[in-house]
Amino acid sequence: MLEDIETRLQAMYHSKLVSAYIVSRLPAGLLTTGWVEQGLLSKGVPGNLQDKKNQETLVIPMDRFTRLAREYKYQDSLGLFILGEQGMNRSKLITIIKSSKSNSIEAIGFRSDRIQTPELINTISRFLSEKSEAVFDNDSNLDYVEELLNAAADGAVRHLLSLSLPSGKQKTAGWIQKLLKTDLKSKAVLAQYGHPHEISLTILLFSRWLLGLDIFKKTKNAIATILFVLPSQIVLCFWDSPQNLATFAIVEETDIERVLRNYTLPLWYTSCVVTEDEPKGPKVVIEKPKKKESQIKKRVSDTITTDNQSISIVKTRLEELITRLSPLISHLDILEKRITNIIKDTRFQSLSESSENITEELRSIKNETKIIEDISARLRQMEKQFVSSDSVRSPLSPDEIQGIASKMSVLRELIDKIEVKIDQLDSRVTEIETLRFKHRTKR
Repeated sequence: MLEDIETRLQAMYHSKLVSAYIVSRLPAGLLTTGWVEQGLLSKGVPGNLQDKKNQETLVIPMDRFTRLAREYKYQDSLGLFILGEQGMNRSKLITIIKSSKSNSIEAIGFRSDRIQTPELINTISRFLSEKSEAVFDNDSNLDYVEELLNAAADGAVRHLLSLSLPSGKQKTAGWIQKLLKTDLKSKAVLAQYGHPHEISLTILLFSRWLLGLDIFKKTKNAIATILFVLPSQIVLCFWDSPQNLATFAIVEETDIERVLRNYTLPLWYTSCVVTEDEPKGPKVVIEKPKKKESQIKKRVSDTITTDNQSISIVKTRLEELITRLSPLISHLDILEKRITNIIKDTRFQSLSESSENITEELRSIKNETKIIEDISARLRQMEKQFVSSDSVRSPLSPDEIQGIASKMSVLRELIDKIEVKIDQLDSRVTEIETLRFKHRTKR
């Protein structure tokens, strides 16, 4: 209920966990200038709401996100925007749009101050689901793109596109537009599933909106989440400046707590959580912030032997999976040529339905193989993050090892399944080829 959210925000504001907050009712018609102040239901801000800092850091972003929601034809569900700098303890801007019990729409904006990111995501989940408690049992080292690829393999993600963004002076929005039109096979496409063209308008809308937002442009190492819950799915945009990644997805579910736990929270962890001082040179991921560099190096030295063993295991298992994958792809290429020859044989029209079926089976197998390739690429990227011959490495914790092992298990199960499917498809193609030969002999 809205009253519960107001009460929680007031308590967080007085305890200095939130530095400012606003709750406003949206007008039924157009969003006129000043609608935030005119529809104001509750606030807690230092100074006056009209002060420049309050306007630039809370009111204007809240207004802009609400306008994005209207432009996106957002109706009865909810929207969420999170923006902040890299780091677990850094201040973050949160804007929520949701229906109230009285069927009106409210916009809620607040700036977190001294809230660790896991607890902040927990709080947002309670606000959105209106649960009294939402406890996350989350592996803080999961890769969110990898998690989305895993979900795609299970049918829980309809569309996915993750891009490695260009650096330098090139205009990012224009670059994304050009890539969507001409080059989805580019090396800049780190992961894709489904049909990105079906969400291209959403990708361009979110990208242009975010890149044009003043507070985003002024935020160092900005990390952002845009999320809309629709009647049967959730639309996601993750902008990860520290890693130069932009990821867009449509998730086939409406469980907001699950999505926040599985994707949004890992977004903040996989963007290189480092010390608050952020010394130049090789960066080290540590458990507690504000440790001196000498302490960090000593800790790395103490754990180097265990790390080498762990990395060796990761590399060995990954190479085994890649070795298994390569002949499968070659087998698929051969099958595709055989199926093409069957389809082109005009003297074999009686089996056209069978050829269409095996073509569809081939397409399905190739889609699953693409998922495996994408996951493998992500695992290789994780390996590079853990291993560098010329720099200090991050210590691997048991949780990290277990997280990687679980991804290996997903890959292994997918490859096992595809091997069986390919063998079955090969047998079917062979049967049809045999029938075709008999058919030709009779003629």
